[in-house]
Amino acid sequence: MRCLILGLGLLLASSAASAQNPQPAAAPPNPAGKVELVEGEVTVFDKAKKARRVAVGDVVHEGEGIVTGRDGELHLDMEDGGFIAVRPNTRMSIAAYRAEGDDKDKSVFSLLEGTFRSVTGWIGKFNPRSYQVRTPTATIGVRGTDHEPLVIPQNSREGEPGSYDKVNVGATSLQTRHGSVEVKPNQAGFAPLRGQPRPRVLAQVPAFFKATRHEAAIANRHEAVRKVIEQRRDERRKLLQDKKVQLDKQKVERQKALQERRRDQDAQRRPQHEERRKEWQENRQKRLQERDRQGGAEGRSRHFEDRRAQRMQERERPQRHPEREHGPRGGGRGRD
Repeated sequence: MRCLILGLGLLLASSAASAQNPQPAAAPPNPAGKVELVEGEVTVFDKAKKARRVAVGDVVHEGEGIVTGRDGELHLDMEDGGFIAVRPNTRMSIAAYRAEGDDKDKSVFSLLEGTFRSVTGWIGKFNPRSYQVRTPTATIGVRGTDHEPLVIPQNSREGEPGSYDKVNVGATSLQTRHGSVEVKPNQAGFAPLRGQPRPRVLAQVPAFFKATRHEAAIANRHEAVRKVIEQRRDERRKLLQDKKVQLDKQKVERQKALQERRRDQDAQRRPQHEERRKEWQENRQKRLQERDRQGGAEGRSRHFEDRRAQRMQERERPQRHPEREHGPRGGGRGRD
């Protein structure tokens, strides 16, 4: 168990580095496979490094890591109709996964130690470039394949450290920065951990590719998968199309309900608006009338003041005396 915990950090780091176009944090992770069989010590780690035990029927998701102990084995019925059997003493993760039946589907696994057997589903058949197994020294691609990638770490006594891949059906390509090699049925390819040699096909399949107690059942999965993957792909497409139609219908219904709610709100606001407009007009009319009244009173007041000032001026003006201006009547004739 101590080895399992020590390997968790590297496992999740490799998963994050290997993921292509990861989902946004808010989006739920894509389902990758459903547990068909679980035996011995098997632990699944989510993206938050939280460990959990799984049972038959549980779903393992994109971004989760899988660690098996000495007696651990986990079988997964993959979402694209494929199959994976994780063998004992293995550390791996599902770095990226999407199976919706279109050309955006992808299946990327990160294998750090140990081995698993993979029977590819419709992704390997219709989107082979989107299926990869990434190891510390190589990238494995497929072409309609039943294969077994295997990684031997440094200081292991099991064999030369590096990445191996055994092909049962179909073909794989084992690629490094130094070159690539095609691996055919009943062959095993190898990319060493040290040095810079090109990957190569081994003269014989190494003995450490050992069958497990469920190997007989696994051997029949390739033919069973091939019979149903197209049907499962069509069913997945139809399911997602029906779901899209339903979501579009719900969207239209929500928009319609929103429009009706807005109309109801507008209908409720209209009388209130009319009432406020009427009240505003009445208040405005009152203000105008009050202004007119104040203007009329001020005008009359100014008129009275002007009349009063005029009368005051008339009173203060000096009065004329005719006799002083023309002299006494007939005065000149009497002096003569």
